[in-house]
Amino acid sequence: MTDPAATAELLRRVVGRRLEAVTEARYWHEGVRDGDAGSLLHFWLHVDGNPPLMVHGAGEDLSLSFSEPYESYDMEDQGETRVGPAAAPDVLAGLPGQRLLDAALIQRPTPVPSVGGVLLRCERLDLVVASVGDEWVLTLGAVPPVLGAHLVVGDWVSRAL
Repeated sequence: MTDPAATAELLRRVVGRRLEAVTEARYWHEGVRDGDAGSLLHFWLHVDGNPPLMVHGAGEDLSLSFSEPYESYDMEDQGETRVGPAAAPDVLAGLPGQRLLDAALIQRPTPVPSVGGVLLRCERLDLVVASVGDEWVLTLGAVPPVLGAHLVVGDWVSRAL
């Protein structure tokens, strides 16, 4: 869902809980994949006490929903989608074992509010996750300055409790 209020509510359900694992779906072709953000299709945050939280980027929108990871699948000549645990050196591999301290919606400055990403504040890192032009943005710290005019970080969701 890309509705800001509904997305914030999903995030409130996982804030304060431990991230147990991250499952990724990545595109591979002829046994090779692109870099971290380039090969990522979807990912799931496995958070203590909740079903997996699926993160899906499409165009300029980021949607979150509780759902189980799907299975890996072959696309014959077009490659394959491999689904499995996040692994180093990819940035999402740094999340398991940390507590999610807070989260903030990242919105695009448009007339109709929608969610373009989230800022996840964990014990040892802050992670920006956004969808821009149908591409993933996975950045430690803050929104990259080059995207500052397109992605605006809102308030922490815990403030609305």
